Amino acid sequence: MKVIFNIVKILILFLFIAGVFILLINKTFIHETYKDESMDGEGIKVSRFMYYTGLNKKDNLTGTFITPLNNNILETYRTNYLNSLSTCYGKYYYDEDNDITILNYDIIDNGLYRSVSINYSSKNYCSDEYLLHESWAIDYLNHGEYISGDLTDAYARALITVLSTTEQVANIIIDDDYKSSISLNVEYSDEKGKYTLTFSDFNENQLLVVKTYDDGDTQFVVYEINSVVSYLKTFS
Repeated sequence: MKVIFNIVKILILFLFIAGVFILLINKTFIHETYKDESMDGEGIKVSRFMYYTGLNKKDNLTGTFITPLNNNILETYRTNYLNSLSTCYGKYYYDEDNDITILNYDIIDNGLYRSVSINYSSKNYCSDEYLLHESWAIDYLNHGEYISGDLTDAYARALITVLSTTEQVANIIIDDDYKSSISLNVEYSDEKGKYTLTFSDFNENQLLVVKTYDDGDTQFVVYEINSVVSYLKTFS
């Protein structure tokens, strides 16, 4: 019996040492930054005792963590980090030091522990290249080929012709709290590849156009259109 008891103690000690070793070699558990190969700088500042569980590359890049820390501590780290970054469209945060754009930073309370996910892109969504310039309308009307969509090619051309002479809104702010009532998609292709144009109401008197290529390149522009929901419904 004494031999068995000693074996059990050795196993418990071994498991304890193995557990400590796993925590010590974890990317973030005893460190205050999270960094992957896409980041140029020192990484994202995070709290200690956040256990890194992996990097999901399916939708841009998402670092995931679990932690026993309470929401207040985690929220303080998130707020301080995001407030140190430049922001654009009221939605994205550009980290110049790491050359990444933070798309979402979520904290989920699971009772005994918290889950944290930081979704980011290695592209600078706040650079001018993500502003959809006036030439997009000319490109659609004169170059490429219509594939399919909620709008026929004729309706798409009619709408885009109007937008080509409509005032664009400067300093676009895409508000996550606003829920659009109507969204119309058109698939098109040009020499760069296939892309989707999405036309949706941004607020009562503004229309948001999003151009997204299959490789993920995305650009935005907003136009002043009175009673935009009613206006878009005339094309649907």
